[in-house]
Amino acid sequence: MKRRTSLLPLVLLALVSGAAQGGTPVEPLPAQAPSALSSVADFERLLKHIDDEQRAVETELAGIDPRLETVRKRMLARGRAYYRHVHAGLLPVGEGFDALVDHAARVERVRRALERDIADEKALLERRTELEGRILRLRGERAPLEVQREAMMRAKRALEAEDERRAAFARAFESSSRPDYVAIYGADSGPRDADARLGFEAQKGRLLFPVAGRAEVRRSSKHGVSGVELFTQPGAAVRSVAAGRVVFADRYDSYALTVIIDHGDRYYSVYASLGGTELRAGDPVAAGARVGTAPSAGQGDTVYFEIRRGASALDPGDWLGL
Repeated sequence: MKRRTSLLPLVLLALVSGAAQGGTPVEPLPAQAPSALSSVADFERLLKHIDDEQRAVETELAGIDPRLETVRKRMLARGRAYYRHVHAGLLPVGEGFDALVDHAARVERVRRALERDIADEKALLERRTELEGRILRLRGERAPLEVQREAMMRAKRALEAEDERRAAFARAFESSSRPDYVAIYGADSGPRDADARLGFEAQKGRLLFPVAGRAEVRRSSKHGVSGVELFTQPGAAVRSVAAGRVVFADRYDSYALTVIIDHGDRYYSVYASLGGTELRAGDPVAAGARVGTAPSAGQGDTVYFEIRRGASALDPGDWLGL
């Protein structure tokens, strides 16, 4: 008698080789290059699309393994059934021709069902590989977009900060007919104690000089308004001409590091091109208090100074008694 070959090992081998069709199709990303994106909102929309797509892919991927488990259990059951039917061989012949035909039909149905299960498993495995690759690509697409979005947000914040500084530094123009150059010696003199209790306007012509010690003064309109440049020793102390409150302490365009002090009644003193300052907006400042320092050697040799009423620059010489 011819020995029958067992099909169960073949069925078990099929468990690790096949795949199933199915799965939800994933929408592709919109065809828009990052260089074409013009605002943070554009990056946000594209990143949201990537996030939505990744969630859809992950949801489908999470459902692959349960489906694979179901298919494999069904394959194992049908494989065993197919093995039993084939192992029976021609035993139904004794029950007649019809019984033999029914037996052959059952074997064929089980075989075709088993082939479908193997094809399903193969398609599922292929789909899982495809989805895992798609997730990796989405992560790769997201990383540079996040970097560009953050760079654009930083640029936007910098522009907003610059706009705020410009709003705090209104420009005006005023000419002066006084000589544009004078040397000052022994500039330690300033307002008397009684003067310090007066309003800023009442101290006109008697304000404390902005720099202690020797300084050379040159009238200047390099910023489009009437001001003075103070040539002094590198790192020399720069001081407040009167008591007040700091309303601006930051870098500003060509003014560089600048401190603005509000002296009340809309009078302001401006100290620019400083080498350093420890003041912050809101700090109270006494007359003669340290505002900052002159630039150190190699950073420049002048401190720039203005007096303003509101947005209008006044001739500093009239207020400093020059």
